Amino acid sequence: MESHSSSSGSESANGAGDHYEVIARRYRPRRFEEVVGQESVAEVLRQAILQKRLAHAYLFCGPRGVGKTSMARIFARTLQCPKSKDAVPCDQCATCQQIFRGEDSDVTEMDGASHRGIDDIRSLIEHVQYAPTQGPYRIFIIDEVHMLTREAFNSLLKTLEEPPSHVKFIFATTEPERIIPTVLSRCQRCDFSSISRDDIVHRLEQICQQEGAEPGDGLLASIASLAAGGMRDAQSLLDQVLAFAGDQPGPEDLDRITGRVSSEQLSQLLAAIDGGDLALVVERLTPIFEGGTEASVLTEQLAEELRSRLHRGVSDGWQESDVEANLLGQEILQEARQKLRRQDRGDLLLEIALMRMSTLRSLVPITELTRRDLSVTPAPQVAADAVPKPARPASASQQSSEMAVDSKKTDSTSGGAKAAREALRNPAPRSEGTPPVVASAEAARSPASAASAEEQLLECLKQVDRMLPRKMKIDGKLLQVDDQWQLRVAPPLGEILESAEIQQAIREWEKSHGSLQIQIEDEIQCKSQSSGESTEDTQRPEIISQAEEIFSSEARNRGPVHDEDRIQG
Repeated sequence: MESHSSSSGSESANGAGDHYEVIARRYRPRRFEEVVGQESVAEVLRQAILQKRLAHAYLFCGPRGVGKTSMARIFARTLQCPKSKDAVPCDQCATCQQIFRGEDSDVTEMDGASHRGIDDIRSLIEHVQYAPTQGPYRIFIIDEVHMLTREAFNSLLKTLEEPPSHVKFIFATTEPERIIPTVLSRCQRCDFSSISRDDIVHRLEQICQQEGAEPGDGLLASIASLAAGGMRDAQSLLDQVLAFAGDQPGPEDLDRITGRVSSEQLSQLLAAIDGGDLALVVERLTPIFEGGTEASVLTEQLAEELRSRLHRGVSDGWQESDVEANLLGQEILQEARQKLRRQDRGDLLLEIALMRMSTLRSLVPITELTRRDLSVTPAPQVAADAVPKPARPASASQQSSEMAVDSKKTDSTSGGAKAAREALRNPAPRSEGTPPVVASAEAARSPASAASAEEQLLECLKQVDRMLPRKMKIDGKLLQVDDQWQLRVAPPLGEILESAEIQQAIREWEKSHGSLQIQIEDEIQCKSQSSGESTEDTQRPEIISQAEEIFSSEARNRGPVHDEDRIQG
């Protein structure tokens, strides 16, 4: 299959040194079946020739280096070759040789990037009227046709719509979206795809065999990966490696000419990142940058390696945390890749990105956070006879006293609004800005357990109604009297607590803290006074009451109050 291209290539390679022909040109395909990775397009064109269903204009679209121009020349040779049989050119006649070298008078090749103006297209249109001199057609191949100006496209419309029967147009482009729709609608479009890595490796093996080269393990696969689906890029890299390392090149030679890091250095760097050792990451990264590796090149290598690891890990049954860490790492590298285009110090930018990747293992997944129970885990239940009953409090007044958080005592003054504002600057510390709802002498001696009971009750009620904890703090009070919990609530809140869902939530709370009795009272006091306490210790300072009045619900509904009115009140 490669006999023609290889023979001509050997002659060129063994000729004079100043006439060396690069591999990409020397091994250019000459027949439809030699175009790697574009079998569907080749079959469409072959069948069009065999069935004589030729369009007057073709548009070849696809990435660079995948065979668009080569396919256009093969198509032109097949149409023009006088000895063509079954849509296969003979490749021996003068017509085939001239077209391959770009010297045939009936086949005109034009670069759209350098001949993009309206005058160039007008000159082309003038040649359209002339009849072919040798073959049956006059064929015009315009490469990079998207570079033509809008005026040039418009001047070509009439000719494309009604061309002479002996004229065929073949356009090639990497950006079909830049071609005006009126031109697209007049062409038969053929889309070229990127070439797979396996096909590129197979073709490079054929070339190495004909060149007498013995590439090292993994070299051709690395070249195919760098080529990103382009055969011409792969052949150019192979040519460069052979010129650098001779007939026995290895992967390390490719790394040296492309500025890439070795696979060993890359593995050590990723191991440091996975271990979360920031110092080791810097230690591995410093010699890489000192060796001349560009940040953009290293970013591409890291992204490709993470992608390969993800593919292998999914097949090997990675845990969800490993997959999430890999995906987050790829997102960080993608963000760094975009920023590298606008930054001069790419090494600093990539170093920061790799440090961020090193901390991924210490992050807690969101799914795990959502599954966690926000409430405090209750103590395990123990048999009643195994735990001694606590001693009764010294006095009944202490048993029913409300548990209050110690607040800083403030002297009572009559400073009016000014004193109230001063009190707000130094507020007494309270739970969430509201009076405490748990009170007992026992809780005073063990505030942690009482606070835990309060928090767990509010958390249970919150599962039913998110606003219920706020209502509890305003219209409810949780007390512990004679080793029994009592919940004293105002009538409106009592009606709410009668619902089945809330009763179920309260029963869940009782499993950990014992029975709870709900009492409805007309007036709920924020603080109870003990008979044994002095007035100075229990009475709330007037300044605090004035401060609370300012931000009470009645004050907000009433609107702003002037200082004079507040003092008089």
